Amino acid sequence: MATVKMSSRGQVVIPKQLRDDLGLVEGCKLKVFREGKKMVMITEPESKPEELFVAAKKDATKEAMEVSHEVDETKLRKLLKEVGVEA
Repeated sequence: MATVKMSSRGQVVIPKQLRDDLGLVEGCKLKVFREGKKMVMITEPESKPEELFVAAKKDATKEAMEVSHEVDETKLRKLLKEVGVEA
């Protein structure tokens, strides 16, 4: 834990080791809020959620479930064979 001093303008310096550990660089935005008597800072993501996600095609869920079912079925058959049960 580091101790920092607040300037007359309310500014504080985040220690270099902490900045490096968190990947903070000049221009990073931090959200600051109060939690009881604590001040909490959270780094704001560089990308907005809408930039990270794309709309899935119409049958994407159905296809994903079918693939998952096939994988589960294969694993189950292998397990049953290993314990001596023929499916």
